[in-house]
Amino acid sequence: MSFLLAAKPRTVATPVAASSRNSSKRLRRLSLSCGGALLFSAAAMLVTPSATAAEFYDDSNILIPQMGTAGALGISVQREKAIGDFFLRTARANLPVIDDPVLNEYVTSLGNRLLSHADNVQFPFDFFVVKNNDLNASAFLGGKVVINTGLFNYASTEDEFASVLAHEISHVTQRHIARFVEKMTMANRLSTAGVVGSIVMAILNPAVGLAAMSTTMGASMQSGINFTRDNEYEADRIGITLLYRAGLNPQGMVDMFRYLNSQQGNINPAFTLLIDHPLSDVRMAEAQNRVAQFEHRPDSTNPDYQYARARVAVRYTMPDDEKSLRDFKQGLKHNARGYTEYYQNYALALVCYELKEYDEAAGYLRRLPQSQQSNLFVLDLFTDIDIARGQPQQAVARLQPFYKRTPRNQVIVANLASAYNENMQYSRARDLLVGYLRYKPKDVLALNLLATTYTKLKNQCDTLQTRGEVYALSAAYPQAMGMFNQALQTCTEMLTRERIKARVSELVTQRSFDESLLR
Repeated sequence: MSFLLAAKPRTVATPVAASSRNSSKRLRRLSLSCGGALLFSAAAMLVTPSATAAEFYDDSNILIPQMGTAGALGISVQREKAIGDFFLRTARANLPVIDDPVLNEYVTSLGNRLLSHADNVQFPFDFFVVKNNDLNASAFLGGKVVINTGLFNYASTEDEFASVLAHEISHVTQRHIARFVEKMTMANRLSTAGVVGSIVMAILNPAVGLAAMSTTMGASMQSGINFTRDNEYEADRIGITLLYRAGLNPQGMVDMFRYLNSQQGNINPAFTLLIDHPLSDVRMAEAQNRVAQFEHRPDSTNPDYQYARARVAVRYTMPDDEKSLRDFKQGLKHNARGYTEYYQNYALALVCYELKEYDEAAGYLRRLPQSQQSNLFVLDLFTDIDIARGQPQQAVARLQPFYKRTPRNQVIVANLASAYNENMQYSRARDLLVGYLRYKPKDVLALNLLATTYTKLKNQCDTLQTRGEVYALSAAYPQAMGMFNQALQTCTEMLTRERIKARVSELVTQRSFDESLLR
């Protein structure tokens, strides 16, 4: 299943460990749900940094995947998707999910690039990022793929990063975890809900979840782990093919394996239930032989990956005190690590923004090639700078042409809505967000922005309903019901009131489904 090991960190371009950002930072940049449990799943790669060193790195732990993720005879595709939606709601309630528009756009774009070349894709996938410095990505039923910010820190190339996603996607398309769930259900004469609930608990709270899995599944756990060994090799083989089909370098998977293998040692006793076997030389050799069947391909040079790594380093990883920021700034300027121009200038711009050196931040963005001035990462930071300078109208003028071309892009919509709000163009922000949410009704960032906009418009009826939807997406049912009940008392239109009643009825059913999996 999994193998937890002590490790020495890779030489990477980003600092690790630190405090959370100031809560006054703009909502559009970051929205974290409560909690912060260690993310564990049936298919995971994990490195856990410990003490902070001069470069913000020190010893780490690695969890090497040995178990797959996804479907079987007893779990229909529809039920698998419903369980996946439950997991996403529960994750939002318990993990520090990051609603950063450009990171979301990047991982979704890369994930969909891989999915477009995959077989047996039964449903849309959701890729989301969690603020956690462990090297970890894990898939769950229904195409839910969790990516820790730590994966950006330790995957030195986009190909290595994509190899982890390709492996996890392959677990889902091959329906490995649902087969595991069915096997455990049959072996222990348990309900599917009981097994699924135990796995979800293990993801959200490893100490409690592993104990629950031990109690629920007992001695048959080891046979289940052995059953899934072939799933790992299958996910490796399919993932490598997926990388090649998607135009990426499949050698990235072997490179990631080699790095992980070099870090093995000191098994954490808390995970003894999950131990199958380490990342063996045989597994790496098989992966290398598979890669050798394809034409050699150079590593990806996509600037977006460099921007994503820099953004994770500055906004979600390193300490945010002034001294740490200035030390990192000096290191970026000297560039002893040999950062690319994309990473160096974007990271410098981010650091200067955090230091409130807005003119200098804009100057570093302008140092990037002209072809990058319309890049989403760059546009997003320019918007931050314009708003911080008190020039939201400049952001509006810059973003409107992009919105005309891509009206459903989360980055453009979130930035333009924020700029409209800052420019007191609340009705425009409302119309923009309402139109966007027709296509993406579960976008938490857009819903939060819309709730803010309705508040500015003094529209209490729609504010309450929108906040109710945000709570519902985090399985915070008492708060959601409270919002909708207040809306019933506030809203006067009969059609609106009937719609609210219908929505409450839906949430009652949804809550019952969630509770059936957590009993």
